[in-house]
Amino acid sequence: MDDLLDIIPLTDLALLGIRPSEVLQTEVLRRKASHLVVRIRLERGWFVLKWFVEENPLEPQVYTLLESHGVPTLPLHAQSMRALLLEDLEHSTRWRMATAEDMGHRETGLALADWYLRLHHAGREAFRYQDTMPIALRPWIEDLTAESLERAGNHLGLNKIDSWRESLEAIEKLKKRARLCPQTFNYEDFAQENLALSCSEAPRSRALVFDYDCFTIGAAYSDWRNVTSSLEGEAREAFIQAYGPISQIERLLDTPLSTFFGLLAASHRETLPSWALPLRKSVENGSLLQSVQSALEGTEDRPVY
Repeated sequence: MDDLLDIIPLTDLALLGIRPSEVLQTEVLRRKASHLVVRIRLERGWFVLKWFVEENPLEPQVYTLLESHGVPTLPLHAQSMRALLLEDLEHSTRWRMATAEDMGHRETGLALADWYLRLHHAGREAFRYQDTMPIALRPWIEDLTAESLERAGNHLGLNKIDSWRESLEAIEKLKKRARLCPQTFNYEDFAQENLALSCSEAPRSRALVFDYDCFTIGAAYSDWRNVTSSLEGEAREAFIQAYGPISQIERLLDTPLSTFFGLLAASHRETLPSWALPLRKSVENGSLLQSVQSALEGTEDRPVY
């Protein structure tokens, strides 16, 4: 407990209703420059405490935003501007962490479709009242600029490839057309380790996705692509069927833009991650440039919905 007190101010613990005398056990689950995640045992039970170093971090605001729009989140037992006291999935009787086997189950796909449909509906509703949106929430495509991609290309050794330089010339045009698509919330970081499933399957399984470090704004297809690339077999098919039709215009634009975004993210790593290898290959074999051209040709007129 002493180490925890050295990091998290007592005033922040007090805002969560935590008294040092009631803390029985702590375990650091994740420590980053931006935040700390701790499993904490209090006299009243087990919780996960997520504390942020910076003032006014985005994630507590996202919890408030989703709750106000009826999107299920991890049970939140207390909250302050810099911290969250959350349900501990290791000791919860209501929710559990997803397993590798769950990623192929039909019930998982159905439950995820329900959660994402709620998320995207909430996002479209929120855009009607933008004054209630967190200031830090911005579209992910706005990180894609000629300058940022030039630096990424230099880091990844792409700037000497003709098709890369030609692709970069279209970035602002692609972004302009993407902005015409209906905007909504994007989770953007779906993976097994961020998925909780209900312990009870009656009347059916429920799902919720947590950790909103990458929460952003974009087209619904971006999340659809993110989820379907992670699910397998019956889970993937069930998600696709239950989610319903997707926008082909959003698909055309997402293909090159998400590739650019992935390469930009990879350029911030010391070594190229394995998931970025196909993205780099798409530059080398010209498929990125082909997707850029297809997107421009397929969205020449303003998208109609």
